[in-house]
Amino acid sequence: MYVPTPTQRDSQPTAGPWWPVIGPGFASLIGLFLLTVIYRFDGESPLQIDLGMSSQSLLLNGVVAYVVAAALAFPAGLLLGARFPTSVTLPALALMFLGVVLVAFVPGSGLLLVGRVLNGLGAGAVLGVTVALIRRLRAGRGVAAGVTAGLGVLALVIAPVLGGLLSEAIGFRVVFVVAALFVLVALVVAGVIGIVTLAKPKHA
Repeated sequence: MYVPTPTQRDSQPTAGPWWPVIGPGFASLIGLFLLTVIYRFDGESPLQIDLGMSSQSLLLNGVVAYVVAAALAFPAGLLLGARFPTSVTLPALALMFLGVVLVAFVPGSGLLLVGRVLNGLGAGAVLGVTVALIRRLRAGRGVAAGVTAGLGVLALVIAPVLGGLLSEAIGFRVVFVVAALFVLVALVVAGVIGIVTLAKPKHA
């Protein structure tokens, strides 16, 4: 008696939709922007001047700490992000928000280090979630990866220019306050997408 075997399509996991990438993707762009916004291409940054920091101190407390924290959090976002994107993204954005607010009102370089570590942990986690969700896409994966990578590079490059201009005009603290508002927007977007994902009926 002939028994039909499952088709190859049936044995493959269902590909995820593209719209859950929006929340963590937007948060990742904010995180990349915040990585380089403390620098200026044409001299010392207002943050460095206001806090009385040397170039080495700014590099260690502002950049190296951020990158190391992001590198530590990235694997968690990558491993858990495909299955639990909202559960990873929301706490990561909360860490980002705390870090940005701390930097906005920091009185010295010591707390700057704490703020940048918190910010880096959140940014690394949401970046991992973004990569995990893009890898799960079956259609348009290359386009999504290319657009996200291009916007990420743009955020890294434009941050010192835009941050420097705004810092000289209104102060670096206001720049981070505005960044905190954008993190809140990303938090709301990720939360709404998470609710919609849970409410959407799953097809067998």
